[in-house]
Amino acid sequence: MERTRPPSRRQGGDDFPRALAGILIFIASSFVSCSPQLYQARADREAYAILFEKSDEVENVEPEELPLVTPAPPDLSKLLPRPQTDDFLGEFTSYETGAKLLNLDDSLDKGIHHSREYQSAKEGLFLAALDLTLARHRLAPIFDADGTVTRASDSRAFQLEEGMTEIVATNTFSRTQSAGFNWLLKTGARLSTDFTQDFLRILTGNRSVNDSDLAVSLVQPLLQGGGSAVTLEALTQEERNVLYALRDFADFRRAFIVDLVSDYYGVLRARDLVKNNFLAYQGFVKNVEREEALADEDRRTQNQLGRLRQAKLQSESRWIDAIRVYLARLDEFKITLGIPVDSKIILDDRELQKLRIDEPGISLEQAVSVALVSRPDLATASDQVADAERRTKVAKNGLLPKLDVALDYNVRSDPNDTTPAINRERRRWSGSLDLDLPLDRKSERNIYRETLIEVDRAKRAEELARDRARLQLYDSWRALEQERLSFAIAEQGVALATRRLEEQQLLGELGRGEARDLVDAQEDLVDAQNQRTATLIDHTLARLRLWRDMGILYIKPDGSWAEKLENESR
Repeated sequence: MERTRPPSRRQGGDDFPRALAGILIFIASSFVSCSPQLYQARADREAYAILFEKSDEVENVEPEELPLVTPAPPDLSKLLPRPQTDDFLGEFTSYETGAKLLNLDDSLDKGIHHSREYQSAKEGLFLAALDLTLARHRLAPIFDADGTVTRASDSRAFQLEEGMTEIVATNTFSRTQSAGFNWLLKTGARLSTDFTQDFLRILTGNRSVNDSDLAVSLVQPLLQGGGSAVTLEALTQEERNVLYALRDFADFRRAFIVDLVSDYYGVLRARDLVKNNFLAYQGFVKNVEREEALADEDRRTQNQLGRLRQAKLQSESRWIDAIRVYLARLDEFKITLGIPVDSKIILDDRELQKLRIDEPGISLEQAVSVALVSRPDLATASDQVADAERRTKVAKNGLLPKLDVALDYNVRSDPNDTTPAINRERRRWSGSLDLDLPLDRKSERNIYRETLIEVDRAKRAEELARDRARLQLYDSWRALEQERLSFAIAEQGVALATRRLEEQQLLGELGRGEARDLVDAQEDLVDAQNQRTATLIDHTLARLRLWRDMGILYIKPDGSWAEKLENESR
């Protein structure tokens, strides 16, 4: 006798699996239909949310500085042209004719927004955040869906119907679809569900069969692999890696600005060298003209005149070489800023007039104390010790036996049912306890021992980082003091060389001077002037490097800098 199923049971069995399948298939189809641009937008939104969230934990990194923006070509139209053209470039004056004047502030701003190196650093930071989005995703429900549709005609198995001679084929249409999700919980448990539906329609005779199946499984490790510390280890490390990347980016910004300032002044130094060599050459030209006039009066020997002429040629050669070096340094600086090499720019030599010799205002001991607290790399070295200790606990968990408890629940539709209904009374559940006592633990043993070594290494690395930080501060401090003394010496050297040259020129006019002494005085004055400019620039850079090594050089969004110490701001 055929059993009649109560309507209420069918109705209750239909709702949940149909709703679950509908939701999962909708989610899957929505992801499949996404365009590449939408995927990019979602990736950007997640990565930037992470960076904005964690940037609050790192000084000198502001959220508005983090988005990846493809820079437009640098706009030089707003820069003012140089009011006058200097003649000490000789035949190369055309390289500066009509050039735009680029001061230090403009250079820093263009470096921040157009430098290829700076953009690469921002991309590296973004990639670290992107890795974290995947680590977080692994601890969220991961949905999947698939399906198969088949249309078939089978005439191999046939029957001859009475009164007919044709072969009757069997035509079928079948569809299989499934949807589910897999969820790794923080305790190490893994929850998975799968809803499968098979539909078969025999077109010949118009008969159909549906078969539906809902399976739910939960596996919870009790020993090996269990607990939030083990499960969240990968996520925890990725979270900290993003924090480390932000700290590295903060350090990069400081170093980038210091290097950019160094390059800027390096170009100005090269240009100043051209000017000094030109003035020296002009001095030799005048001296040779005067000595030639004296030689015509038999007041100079040809040997003395020849020496001056040879010195004039050497001075001209040094001047031309200085021009080549200056123009090459200028082109390299354009590349650093991301400016086309064929752009006509000239750096503002008035920036040299702003330089001054300033004392740091703190003692060496105070500088070291500030650095040990402020430097991001030292904070990272300390945190990496905690990382190594945490990995040791995870490796220790790997030495435990494997003991898992599993729960399975399965519910199916009635056999040969014509509708995709789940009959909740046709269910099966089971619970199991899985114990694994492997005798081979050598791999796990070695991993555990390696983590212990990594802890010792991390501690030594932290000590080394602190010692190197002290060494950097000592070197920066000594360099600052050395450049201060060198500038004082250079000032005296310029004054002395100027007096010597004036004396030799006066003796030459009186016919009592020696050509060799005049050449030496002229060359010494050029060297002293170059040395004074170099020491003034080096002292400024040494002061910036001291703030950088202390970790207190704060870079603004436009590339300008500021220090916490009084009287040191830009």
